[in-house]
Amino acid sequence: MKVSIGLRVVSLLILSTLFISLKAQRKNRWKAGSAIDLTGNVLVLTCYISEPADVWKKVEKDEMFNKLLEAELWLSAQAKQFGVEIDFSNKMLNNGEDIFFDTIEPGMGTGKERVDWVSRILKKLGYNNGKQAYRKINRKYNTDNIVVIIMANGVGRPYSMRYAKGLNKKKYFMEGTIVYNRYANGAPIPVPAVIAHEILHLYGAWDLYATYAQTKDRQYKANELYPRDIMLRVDHNINSLSIGSLTAWLIGWNKKQEDIYEWFRPSDFQ
Repeated sequence: MKVSIGLRVVSLLILSTLFISLKAQRKNRWKAGSAIDLTGNVLVLTCYISEPADVWKKVEKDEMFNKLLEAELWLSAQAKQFGVEIDFSNKMLNNGEDIFFDTIEPGMGTGKERVDWVSRILKKLGYNNGKQAYRKINRKYNTDNIVVIIMANGVGRPYSMRYAKGLNKKKYFMEGTIVYNRYANGAPIPVPAVIAHEILHLYGAWDLYATYAQTKDRQYKANELYPRDIMLRVDHNINSLSIGSLTAWLIGWNKKQEDIYEWFRPSDFQ
């Protein structure tokens, strides 16, 4: 009888641990779209969008692209610290020419921003939908992951657009992030850090600073435990930042779970 009770206790503990692990890495909220695992071959599709009366200058495009490359180098270096290899490759959508929209709405950090930018862009480029675009592009380049980086000639806070099961797969399967070239107050955006931050979102990372979905007490705790984490803050010097153990765990680089990790779960990941 004692042995039976002991086995039941052990089984319950195993099931409990498994449940927590599955909850933390729940795949209906990420690892469900075109950005699967931040490892192996990652194809980055870059495009530039603008309004007809305010187009990108070539020097501005070059500057933004160089900052993207800086972000990729930083992510690769961070990955190696966890024994993970990433091979980024880059392609330009529309041959790097502006893709025009009558209006480019700003990102305001409310969680209510439009999330169909990728599908709108792909339709302008002749694809039926994001799923079809993914199949065609993946067949051509044979890559493990595809993300779209939208460089917007406008103002606002950058944000990512993740796919989750239950959403319209044709419309949202291809995942991406939109990066404006300046904040609404005119301040320059720390582009390399912001791009890296938003790419990490696509692979499951949580914001560690206070947002509409994250609490201030969690920000304070993150500042204590992970003061340099790029999901807590961004900086114009990306090399002053790092990927902490929590963020590494969320994106699959760190396999060792700590009890406190689940406490940081934001409300939009419940």
